Amino acid sequence: MKKATKRNAAHGSGGAASVDTVDAAASNAAGNKPGRPGGARSRARILASAGKLFAARGFNGVSTRELARAANVNLGAINYHFGGKRALYHETVCRLIDDIGPLFGPIIGRLREGVADAAGDPVALSRCAACFVESMFVAVLGEQRIHWQMAFLLREFHQPSREFPMLLAERINPMHDAVSVLVAAALGRKPDAPEVLIRAQGVIGQIMSFGAGRNVVCARLHWSDYTRQRIADIASVMIPSILASLGLPEPAGESA
Repeated sequence: MKKATKRNAAHGSGGAASVDTVDAAASNAAGNKPGRPGGARSRARILASAGKLFAARGFNGVSTRELARAANVNLGAINYHFGGKRALYHETVCRLIDDIGPLFGPIIGRLREGVADAAGDPVALSRCAACFVESMFVAVLGEQRIHWQMAFLLREFHQPSREFPMLLAERINPMHDAVSVLVAAALGRKPDAPEVLIRAQGVIGQIMSFGAGRNVVCARLHWSDYTRQRIADIASVMIPSILASLGLPEPAGESA
């Protein structure tokens, strides 16, 4: 029986690709149909189904039988590929980390570069902050390719699992650290000052709340869902508020 894939061989890495290649070769040699334990397609379906189910109901809210049924695989396929539900959850978190990295990594990089280039100038910091907030709203609310990943992440915020420290270290802390640098530059404080960390959480929290409260927002505004234009409308309303909380002026050309 295969062991659960470790973090350094999660989806998107060379290790995971080699596992799938071996699975596919074994499946072809044995003449396995999709759904039997030995196929790479079965493994991929299990991961895809697990992400959606765990995001919606958490680890304890989903049975192994439900996972197998959703993925259209035999019950033994989960043990075969992952070593059980606990290890499958870990692998799902690894996949989440890998999936959202290419989206949020560049946003973090641009924010850090913008703050450094601003060199403390409030107008330049304001432009940098506005660009960051707008990019984050688009990423959090509009990226359908990471829809279950964002729901999963929000669930981990409220009901942290044993994988939460890994999420914190690899994805949450880098974002918070970058926003803290922005806040510190705006307030003239150190990035690790308690007030700075609290305000950084406030900035990120205002953005994430529109993801967690998607159904409420859409119901109140009579929207069927977020669209590109509606996300832009949300950003245009929230950017001045977030800038004001940091004592930054609105960027030139924006309405007062």
